[in-house]
Amino acid sequence: MEDPDILVDIEAKFTSRGRVMPPSNRKQAFLPKGATVLPNNQGTAPGIIWEPRPNLLLMTFPGVPREMEAMWRETSVPYLQDHGWVHETILSRMLRFWGISESAMAERVAEYLNLSNPTVAPYASHGEAKLRITAKGASTAAALSLIEPVEKAIKALMGTDCYGVDGDSLASVVGSLLSQRQQTLAVAESCTGGGLGHLLTTIAGSSAYFWGGIIAYDNSVKVNLLKVDAVVLEREGAVSAAVAEQMAQGAKDALGTDWALSITGIAGPEGGSSTKPVGLVYIGLATPAGERLSVRYEFAGFRGRDWVRELSAYSALDLLRRHLL
Repeated sequence: MEDPDILVDIEAKFTSRGRVMPPSNRKQAFLPKGATVLPNNQGTAPGIIWEPRPNLLLMTFPGVPREMEAMWRETSVPYLQDHGWVHETILSRMLRFWGISESAMAERVAEYLNLSNPTVAPYASHGEAKLRITAKGASTAAALSLIEPVEKAIKALMGTDCYGVDGDSLASVVGSLLSQRQQTLAVAESCTGGGLGHLLTTIAGSSAYFWGGIIAYDNSVKVNLLKVDAVVLEREGAVSAAVAEQMAQGAKDALGTDWALSITGIAGPEGGSSTKPVGLVYIGLATPAGERLSVRYEFAGFRGRDWVRELSAYSALDLLRRHLL
C-alpha cells in the first residue's frame, strides 16, 4: 500500500534539488502491510523493516552502496541491537601498507596468521598490501579489545611500512602530516600528467597545504618553468636522477613551498630502451632544509601505462610520508 508520508518526503527531496519527481518514483512510497520505513538520508528511495511473522525479520535497501552503507550504520544496526537480534558483534580493522609486497608482509607477520579470534588475513591490490584483523565479541567494545593488542604488535613489527588503517589513504596521511607541521607542498609532474596533484586534491581541505603543481610534459617546460639545466637534461636524459631532483627544486622555488615532489619516467608502452626500460621512474624530493634527493623505481611496464602512472603517484606520496615521519 502507498504511504502518503513517504510520498511527501520523496517529492520534497526532488523539490530541494530543483527537480520534479518522475511518476516512476511513486512506487518507492509503497510498503507491505505492517512494514515500517528504513530512512534513507542520502537518496530518495527508503528501505523497509518488516517482520511478517515471529523470528523472521526482513530489511530492504536501495542498491546504491553509499546509501545502503549509511542506512545500515545509522538505522539498521541500532534497530537490530534494540530488538535483541544481535547476539555477537563481528568487527574488522584494515591495516594498510606501502613499499612492501603481500608475500614479504605475510612472512614478517606469520606468527599472527594462525590466530582464531581475532583472525589476521593478508590482501593486496594496486601495489598496496593490507592486513585485515577480524574479531568476534559480545559487543563492539569486546571485539575491539581483542583487535587492539594485535594491531599494536603488528604496527610495532612493521614500522613505517604501515601507513594507515581503514579509510586512510596515502594522500590523507600525507595531508595530516603536512597540516600538523604547518608546511606546504608543490609538485612537478611529467609522466603522471597531473595524477599526483589529483590524488592530493581528493582530500577535503588540501588547499591548506597543497599549493599547486607544474605539468612539465615537454622538455622545454622543464627548462623554462622548472629551471632544469639544459646541459644536464641533454647529458642525463629527462628520465634521470639529476633531472628529477632539479624538477623538485624548481617546483619548490616557483611556488614557494616547504616541500616539493617530482616525477619523471617512461610509462610506455613505447619509449623504453635496454638502459631505460618501460616502467623506469625517478621521483625527486626537495626538503625544507634545502636537500635534494631522488629515488629510482622500476615498475612492471608489462602491466600497462596506467599501472606505471598510478604506482608512480602513490610512491611519490609514500616517499614524502616517510620523510615527514
